Amino acid sequence: MKNQKTTHPQTRINANSLRKIIACTIGIVAIIISTNSSLAGTTEDNLLMHHAAKLSKAGKNEEALKIFLEITRRDPKNFYAHNNLAMVYSQTKKYNKALKSYEKSLSLNPTFSMSLNNIGNLHMTMGHYDKAEEYLKKSLTYFKTFHLASMNLGELYFKKKQYNDAMKYLKKALIDMPTLSRAHKLIGEIHYLQGRKEEARKEFSIYKKMIEKSK
Repeated sequence: MKNQKTTHPQTRINANSLRKIIACTIGIVAIIISTNSSLAGTTEDNLLMHHAAKLSKAGKNEEALKIFLEITRRDPKNFYAHNNLAMVYSQTKKYNKALKSYEKSLSLNPTFSMSLNNIGNLHMTMGHYDKAEEYLKKSLTYFKTFHLASMNLGELYFKKKQYNDAMKYLKKALIDMPTLSRAHKLIGEIHYLQGRKEEARKEFSIYKKMIEKSK
């Protein structure tokens, strides 16, 4: 993505950051699976999903895709696998296939907050803001402290220029997960846009320190 000159810091997330977020979320699902093995799939399938998550994190999405497809073929009711398959499709910008896989996951488990969050985030990426809001709010209904859903809702409202709502959910996301650097960045953007330059500088400083620490 080319840099653009603006009068205030960039709000866009570059492709590398988006890939890291998706890979991290796949990893979160893998951890959930390991602690809830009775909820989805056999032990063998769960081990395969761990392996596929590592492949995706390493950028080997085609290999990860083959594994998730095989798992969903062997176990069509494995909603975790359909969710992870959708995430790899999303990461490779096959958005329509991603939507179908998320919908399949939710048809098997309508209260699965991870898929509700992910399909909401995908709808936001595709510019379907009303659908995004619907799914993200559902995700928080079933998992009230789900920081990713709060973060995504905050970003959605930021895009819609509903800054008070954006601030509410971004702050909630930080309460539930204080290490969310991106939330500080967007909060800084809101302060800047509303003329609170000192508050904006503080948030951008926190964001910068958290990014440097994570390297």
